[in-house]
Amino acid sequence: MRDSIRIKTTKKPRDPKKPKRYKSKGKSHSINKGASITSAEQEHKYQMIKLIRSGRSMREAKAMIRAAAVGLTPEYAREKDLRDLASLEGGLHRITKTRYDAQQLAKIKFAPRRDIIGTREEHLATWLVNQRAGAKVDWTRDGNLVRRGKPNPSRPGSSKGKIGRSKVLGAREVLRDMDRLVKTLQNLQAKHGRSDMASLKKAFGSIRKEATAL
Repeated sequence: MRDSIRIKTTKKPRDPKKPKRYKSKGKSHSINKGASITSAEQEHKYQMIKLIRSGRSMREAKAMIRAAAVGLTPEYAREKDLRDLASLEGGLHRITKTRYDAQQLAKIKFAPRRDIIGTREEHLATWLVNQRAGAKVDWTRDGNLVRRGKPNPSRPGSSKGKIGRSKVLGAREVLRDMDRLVKTLQNLQAKHGRSDMASLKKAFGSIRKEATAL
């Protein structure tokens, strides 16, 4: 069984327009219409584009996490896919907490966790990249994200057309199969007082996650 998310950004970024300049009383001034303070959302999109274009998202886990976190926002991913991923992660987390103890089977359910720290997209991104789910994502600029010279003013909408839609592949199938297996084991436990926890452990170990940005 396999669940994966693929983030596509295939459009080449357009060159930014140069600000108009005019002279007044011997001084040069710049005009950049629509300039504003950069929001966290704009910053995250900027980092995603730079990290993917430079190839860092394919080499560094922390870069892939940041790119995946943007791709897992409602703007780029379907809500149904996000619910499936959250439910799958929640169920697998509950399985690990049982330590495959048959007496703890009744506690397992495939539903989103309520105890996550931070945003849903960051929580799922760390999980998909096989890092500790819920670990704080550091958005501090580093490497090629650090701009040399004077920073450009924020341009709202500049990321439009540069980030593609996210595709979540296989998550629903894995969620359905695991949920069915757990419910079967729960019924066996309730009726006969025993259950095949080895099959649950084997199924859990067969799941593979992959996040890619193209």
